[in-house]
Amino acid sequence: MKRINRCVRAGTVLAVALAFGACDDATGPETLDDAVVLDMAVLAADATLEDVAMWGQPLGFGGLPAAVPGRPGGHGDFSGEFSGTRAVTFFDEDGNEQDAFNRLTTESVHLIREIAGHITRDNFSADIARARDMTVSGLAGEETHRTWNGSGTEEVSRTGVLEDGTERSHSMSGAFEYDDVVVPVPGSDPRYPVSGTITRSMTATRTRPDRTVTRSVEIVITFDGTAIATAIVNGEAMEIDLAARAGRNPLRRRGK
Repeated sequence: MKRINRCVRAGTVLAVALAFGACDDATGPETLDDAVVLDMAVLAADATLEDVAMWGQPLGFGGLPAAVPGRPGGHGDFSGEFSGTRAVTFFDEDGNEQDAFNRLTTESVHLIREIAGHITRDNFSADIARARDMTVSGLAGEETHRTWNGSGTEEVSRTGVLEDGTERSHSMSGAFEYDDVVVPVPGSDPRYPVSGTITRSMTATRTRPDRTVTRSVEIVITFDGTAIATAIVNGEAMEIDLAARAGRNPLRRRGK
């Protein structure tokens, strides 16, 4: 087992935190008229962009980074510090464990990664924790695509002040699964996942002085090789723009 520990500065803060920073100001798709559900849907969309960015990284070891850059500055300036651990195990085509990654003979890599930390930005702060247990396969030989499977959990606790001075807090916990997400090797065109799904189940609680609201959501995200992924949010079809520029909400109504 190869293990790497490192500290990650604000420039590589996870997009999950940025999503919760954006939610207070989100106009969002009209069909998602529940603000808490919208918060979680935007969170899932931003996390999907983070995943796609990670899958586009070269796999030279040390190749899979301890943390993948999210979209720093996309939703405003922030500061913070994260720490994380990573453990990787390499396997050949027969399932035998290898001492090191080999670009020609390594068939799959088992990756366990955990990251946690705290950020502050203008009028809010957040504590974030995320864990992933993933396997990437199809690596042996002259590969053209690789396949990701696995699962993970995430927790976000956020407090802030709205423009009217009202205090507001969120807490969110969730789990996610990657199911046969097939991704072209880095440098390919198109570069987006060609098939597979991510399923996210989340529960969020929003607290304000006058009320507390709790909602749950299930989001199934499907890829087809284009820059637009389909997201079914509690049964409602939405879209995620995988090419969204920093600062833009990647979630939108289908066909918009």
